[in-house]
Amino acid sequence: MSAKVTNSWGSALLSKTVRSPAMRFHDFRLLLASALFDSMGFMGESVVLGWVILEMTDSPFMVGVAVGIRHAPAFFLGVVAGTVADIIDRRKLMRSLMALSALVALGMGLLLSSGEAQLWQLLLVPMVGGSIGTTSMTTRQSFVFDVVGPENALNGMAYLSLAMRFGGMIGALAVGFILANFGPGGGYFVLASGYLGSTIILSFIRSRGQAAPAGGVNMLKGVVEFWTELRHNRTVSALVIVVVFVEFFGFTTQALMPSFARDVLDIGAEGLGLLTAIFAAGGMLGILLVSVFGEIRRQGLVFIVALHVFGGALLILGFAPNLYVAIIVILVMSAMMALSDLFSQTLMQRLVPNDLRGRAMGAWTAAVGTAPVGNLTIGALASIFGVTAALAFHGAGLIAVAVITVSVFGKLRRV
Repeated sequence: MSAKVTNSWGSALLSKTVRSPAMRFHDFRLLLASALFDSMGFMGESVVLGWVILEMTDSPFMVGVAVGIRHAPAFFLGVVAGTVADIIDRRKLMRSLMALSALVALGMGLLLSSGEAQLWQLLLVPMVGGSIGTTSMTTRQSFVFDVVGPENALNGMAYLSLAMRFGGMIGALAVGFILANFGPGGGYFVLASGYLGSTIILSFIRSRGQAAPAGGVNMLKGVVEFWTELRHNRTVSALVIVVVFVEFFGFTTQALMPSFARDVLDIGAEGLGLLTAIFAAGGMLGILLVSVFGEIRRQGLVFIVALHVFGGALLILGFAPNLYVAIIVILVMSAMMALSDLFSQTLMQRLVPNDLRGRAMGAWTAAVGTAPVGNLTIGALASIFGVTAALAFHGAGLIAVAVITVSVFGKLRRV
């Protein structure tokens, strides 16, 4: 009986997914497919890079440095990338960026396969890839609104996030296997193939969408316009600040996953791939549950609730006694991570004029780009006090952020 109920529920969920308003758009379905392949590369790189740096240096702090350098361009280029996405045809921009990502991953694979890779090279090349990824992410998120329109915005962003996490899960598992059996060079060749697949799929998108960039704005004027908007739009400014602290305390904990897998759970490189895949799977579950409800009214309130659960799960993870408990906690935590991203991204674009949406996503990306500070901090904490203490500290910090947000930013609760 339970199997029948489960099958019936699954069939209903699948049927509702296929009939979703956003899924009616042909170009949106192509965008989802391209995002899936792109995410295979992005998430897979987290597995390869973290493991290679840990094996080379035996230092969680250096893993934090490497991950931080990879994400640093988001902070410096976020608003600039958003301005570019507002003034250039986003379809052509996305295709060019994916092709560049494939070339960077191929170069990294050749470097690692040569056996001559040095630490400074492993820190420099991901910074280049991070710069490309920053612009790509900002452009893709803005393009969702172009294709599905503001009335289907949350639904479209949910399915984009779902596709990215599914691709990330596949990429993490594949790269974890390749890393363990064929080495890091082979892992990066897999990443390059994912980026190439994304480039090919994007070439079939034809429509400029309902709200494509109008052009006619130079870079300097575009950046100034958005900073003016931030000064006058207090809710957007508050949301940017909250995202900064959520990134610092919550998302930077992923930098500890190589150490958590090797030193706490003792499950090796393939185990790291498994944990990374579970992160993606938990995010998919969270997004899927939200996506079937369509447009949720009190999105700001749901965002704040997700932050509370996120912080609690992270705190528990620090004291997880075994792999099975860790898997359950990671599933819950990654679901909340996904919802945090989804609602903060959607709110950012809802709260600004249409012609500033690219720059709004650039500001969100810049807020996420503060991750290097958190990566360095959590890496240092893990090196000094251990992985468990570092996770617990960041979990408690995230809970504090959630409490302050619900207490201080009243308007955000009502959006």
